Amino acid sequence: MIREHSAGGVAYCRTGQGTDVLLIRDRFGRWTLPKGIIEPGEQPEEAALREIREETGITGTIECAIGSTTYWYTNVEGDRVHKVVDYFLVEAVSMEIRAEASEIEEAVWVPLERVLEIEHYANNRRLVESALALLKNR
Repeated sequence: MIREHSAGGVAYCRTGQGTDVLLIRDRFGRWTLPKGIIEPGEQPEEAALREIREETGITGTIECAIGSTTYWYTNVEGDRVHKVVDYFLVEAVSMEIRAEASEIEEAVWVPLERVLEIEHYANNRRLVESALALLKNR
């Protein structure tokens, strides 16, 4: 069995109209949160910020941990992989998206009140709900 440990984030920004959340469309055409593998010697928080920046061009600061997801998948070699992803709430410092076409199909800012209307991977929904609850209480 192969194990992978990744990190990602629910990045948000405040606008004149409210709060927006960053979503990406992955190479499978599904809307999700930016994430990626933690590199050797890297802390999960560092990996989350790096992956958000690499995939979308957005820079930010970590506010808090919001939880983890665990799932299994089959890699291109046909091996079963057990993956754990730690997620963080990230306040965006920049808002200009520069999606990295080699990693994702697209990235968009979505108004906070519309985020849950968009279909997510089932294991991300609870994390998005936790992040939204934190944001609404501020």
